Amino acid sequence: MRVLITGGTGRWGPPVCEAFLKEGFNVRLLLHRKRVKGLGSNLEVVWGDITQPDSVRKAMDGIDAVVHLAGIVQPLTEQNPDLAYKVNVGGTQTIVNLIREKGESIPFVFPSSVAVFGPCPDATEPLHLERNPCNPTSVYAKTKVQAENLIKESGIDYVILRVTAVPYLRLTLSDMKAHLHTIPLKNRIEFCHPDDASLAILNVVKNFDAVKGNTLIIAGGSSQQIHYEDMLRRILGTFGLPLPPAHKFAQEPYYLDWYDTSKSQALLNFQRKTLDDYAEDLANQFPAPVVALMRRFIGPVFGRLIVRLM
Repeated sequence: MRVLITGGTGRWGPPVCEAFLKEGFNVRLLLHRKRVKGLGSNLEVVWGDITQPDSVRKAMDGIDAVVHLAGIVQPLTEQNPDLAYKVNVGGTQTIVNLIREKGESIPFVFPSSVAVFGPCPDATEPLHLERNPCNPTSVYAKTKVQAENLIKESGIDYVILRVTAVPYLRLTLSDMKAHLHTIPLKNRIEFCHPDDASLAILNVVKNFDAVKGNTLIIAGGSSQQIHYEDMLRRILGTFGLPLPPAHKFAQEPYYLDWYDTSKSQALLNFQRKTLDDYAEDLANQFPAPVVALMRRFIGPVFGRLIVRLM
């Protein structure tokens, strides 16, 4: 079975590609610029622009399913709204139109975002698809709502996944500086390991007839419902670092929250890993002596200075 994955070089595109390759799928990537390395010979790359029908049509030739990851994310969406709508909405419309043009039943998986709910600071229960309507407050969220709606109205076979924020498996200093302080420390957040998010997408394609037509929330489950400061303390603590000063963090409520994932878990059986697993994965990317040095010497001695510079 050949699966087209658009935007496979993004935040968790590589883990999604890897999940499909490990299951024996033939994976074709539609990429605009950046190449994915080290994912095996079954990975086929087609170069093109998601907003240009001719290049997308070529990528869709002989495809059995489409996973549409390509899109613009924050903060670029807020800095360049026109580009955000062109790619996030226009690109999705391009694929939908081509699926309809082919006149075949091609499974279409669209990872949307929990950002469509907007901030819900007064929520006392986990957010639920039926109880909590969309209330997008950012350009990013608004493009996701528009994309969801055009998919639902298109008549094609689809599954929409509203995915919580999935962390990078490879953190860089620039990533930390860009995103570290954007969420209030006391904000509710539900951790989801990138491998679990990837497994959810894989299981949608494998069991598409049983789940098609659904909109589902993808997050880590009740055991991973924590506050942002708890998640940050665990991740930074992996390297012996303390929390940055509280005054550096945003005060306005963020769109992340806790979620009712009982339906998605029952259908997709994807919740396997935890925040502790993620912290261990991060540590394993470095030589053990380096991690030990960070925990025993650099973190305790220079940690406060390091986090102030983030």
